[in-house]
Amino acid sequence: MSLPTRQALIRLARRYDALIITDDVYDQLQWSITPNKSANHSQAAVARLVDIDRTMEPIPTSNSFGNTMSNGSFSKIVAPGIRTGWAEGTPKFIYGLGQCGSTASGGAPSHMTATFVYEMLRSGSLQAYISEVLCPSYQRRYLILLDAIQKCLLPLGAKIGNTAYGEEKLFGGYFVWLRLPDSVDGGLVTKEAALKWNLVLSPGNLFEVIGDNEDDKVRFRREVRLSFAWVEEQDLIEGVRRLRDVIINVMGR
Repeated sequence: MSLPTRQALIRLARRYDALIITDDVYDQLQWSITPNKSANHSQAAVARLVDIDRTMEPIPTSNSFGNTMSNGSFSKIVAPGIRTGWAEGTPKFIYGLGQCGSTASGGAPSHMTATFVYEMLRSGSLQAYISEVLCPSYQRRYLILLDAIQKCLLPLGAKIGNTAYGEEKLFGGYFVWLRLPDSVDGGLVTKEAALKWNLVLSPGNLFEVIGDNEDDKVRFRREVRLSFAWVEEQDLIEGVRRLRDVIINVMGR
């Protein structure tokens, strides 16, 4: 999401006094789409919503709840087993959140893993790991997947979602959004891929928002989400080739 879009979203939330809860851990995982070029990981490439909310005019008062909160998880940037995360917002909002039963009782946090994460943050090892290991690795995987999609799937009529944003041409996260060729159902492709091709992907209708109009539901049925975070780099190419064969098979019916 570009900076102007984020600012417009904040203005909309303020207008209607709404709260935006952001799962913005992927803002920590950004890289340039240009091969062999790394983004500057010493600072955020695009400001988070929670940072924009507290710095954009009119700046909220110290007594404000604000209109955003950051809800992140270290399981995305340390390891899947680290079931520890964070909540960030205005002082008044966080104080209120801290009075909730699960937090006030001390029963919810994992104290041991929180201690590990604290030491990683204090020493700078987590920041270095993100910058020197995770982002370069995801950049390579993303470019490999994108190249395979362009060669194997675009000729069939598939289309890729946003591949970059901002003047620096950045991308981030784990996923690529793909629109399938006309009349190809994402749910059918997903089922056939899993049953016959040992290929796992997510159908677009998993990400529908309840209450969307019928046009949006039809659109989501033609889409799938691909992840490049887990499998080996060479398997990404094979996965796209299998997806091509699945789509061709479904289109031929």
